[in-house]
Amino acid sequence: MTTVEFNNEFDILYDSIASLGAPELDGYEKSVFLTKAQLELIKEVNGPGNKYGTSFEGSDKRRVDMRELIKDYKVTPTVLTGGISDNSFTAGIPKDCFLIKYESAFYNKPGCTKDSKIDIVPIKYDEYHQNMRNPFRRPDSQNGYRLDMKSNDSGKFVELVTEKPIHTYQIRYVQYPIPIVLMDLEGIAPGEGLSVDGISTISECVLDQEFHREILDRAVQLAMLAYKGEALQTKVQLDQRNN
Repeated sequence: MTTVEFNNEFDILYDSIASLGAPELDGYEKSVFLTKAQLELIKEVNGPGNKYGTSFEGSDKRRVDMRELIKDYKVTPTVLTGGISDNSFTAGIPKDCFLIKYESAFYNKPGCTKDSKIDIVPIKYDEYHQNMRNPFRRPDSQNGYRLDMKSNDSGKFVELVTEKPIHTYQIRYVQYPIPIVLMDLEGIAPGEGLSVDGISTISECVLDQEFHREILDRAVQLAMLAYKGEALQTKVQLDQRNN
């Protein structure tokens, strides 16, 4: 579905369910609702409790829906001085990384010509401290831990705790979705600097076509909820004035 099709079909659906007096929406407002709907659905698809299973891999349809957002990335980690462990490394990850789905690390094993792989497991800080007290749950030659670190202006970073000195960190991740922008926003309100997630020019939906209809339907629902919320707030204010 192109941005033109998104725009036209949004109007058709919105007009068909909107009550009389519902405000018309401009291209900027529709872009905001579409982008918000896209992000909500991606979170639901990748989170627990969705109707297709605990993650998108549990459904052929969802694998198709999400395939355009799946990316691979490799980086050389560096020793983290003053880290949570004496065996801590830090690695930068892409700024567009929304959710890591698989991760591993590699090290050189003496006497072997092929790199040895370590599975990296995400862990919370309280779990980390508990596990480190148990010699059977500490990182070993097959497993390591990943702890999230605060992002900064330079990018996103993670802390890796491994038994072995790793030379490569590899992830497969879900990319943060590019916003859906239906038209040049500068033309809507010249000089106001309108943008959606920093983008002010036409931006097509990069997700598979099969997902577009769900995004459109959710966006219209969000628009109606916003309208009803504003209408209810106005009614309450009027009632308060009359009392």
